[in-house]
Amino acid sequence: MTGIILAGGEARRMGECKALLPVPRLSALDTIVSRMRGASVCDIVVVTGGHREKTAKEAKRLGCRPVFNPEYKSGMYSSVLAGVRALPPGADAFFVLPVDTPLVKQCTYAALMDAFYGSCGNPDIVYPTFMGSGGHPPLIGRAMTDPILNWRGEGGLRGLLAKCPNKFLELPTGDRASTLDMDTKEDYAKLLEYAKREFIPDEEECSELLRIAETPTRVVMHMRAVARSAALIVDSLARRGFKINARLLVSACLLHDLAKGRKNHEAQGARWLQVRGYGKVAKIVASHKDLPASKGIGEAEILYLADKITDGESVLTVESRAAKMESRFPPGSEALANALRRMSRAAEIQRRVETAAGAALGEILGLMGSAADGRR
Repeated sequence: MTGIILAGGEARRMGECKALLPVPRLSALDTIVSRMRGASVCDIVVVTGGHREKTAKEAKRLGCRPVFNPEYKSGMYSSVLAGVRALPPGADAFFVLPVDTPLVKQCTYAALMDAFYGSCGNPDIVYPTFMGSGGHPPLIGRAMTDPILNWRGEGGLRGLLAKCPNKFLELPTGDRASTLDMDTKEDYAKLLEYAKREFIPDEEECSELLRIAETPTRVVMHMRAVARSAALIVDSLARRGFKINARLLVSACLLHDLAKGRKNHEAQGARWLQVRGYGKVAKIVASHKDLPASKGIGEAEILYLADKITDGESVLTVESRAAKMESRFPPGSEALANALRRMSRAAEIQRRVETAAGAALGEILGLMGSAADGRR
């Protein structure tokens, strides 16, 4: 597998060589190369142009093949042509990625390759999408090399791919970074902000991940209800000086049951998220059904409590939920014993939260005097 990185532009709007910009610590080029290689893209061509010497030096440092495009002033498509001409004879497919889209996740490259080689439709081109918008990079089969080299139409590579009759596959991903570039300093600043939390998905990314996982709507609605309760608990604790990673917690709440209905759904969901790079979220998701013993209050404990007091979309007391468990499972059964053990654990966490927040859970959740008030 070969990756073609387009780094031949003059970067006039940015005002400096994009390939060398830190994103956030490694250079943009280093970031891309590291992620491509992590997905087993071993042969990487870096097309240079406007900042030839600087870019070529960085490419060589990274063990890539720099290829100079003497026609770089004519536009990006000339760099595409230079990269395609530099493909090794045996290359059966290749990525094409502008250097100003550096945060595409490693898992996205891997998913595109899986779709390319595993699709029964044998597509010639696979494109990543995020919430319906096309992103980078396309994975292009060798059958497209001659059409690319012979294309003289408008719109560059996208123009060709939009008009070609070959098999085309759009692959939905949860990777917002596939649609983010850094043409200007403002774009670059936004990209750096995204980089700070790229492995903790926001609500839109969570929604897209759930759509890809085909999580049922009723389960999605339950997770949203859990997230609302968890956010209120975090707010109450924050007012008392407790530091909880609210973004991480809400993400875990919105994704914890994504594999609901499957055996050991918490473990399956965690593995699914881990593969996509969301390791911190996956760790919390893995423990939401049976939380290991602890004495503190953290993201995992709050998710556990919020999940256990949420029945569908309704918030109940621990006692009420335990009563429902007793009516649901046969008396003396192992299933009932496990359910009551989990509710006892939730009650323990609730007491900690109420002590730390200085308020009853019902008050925290805005349900004072209702069934959610654990201090009645």
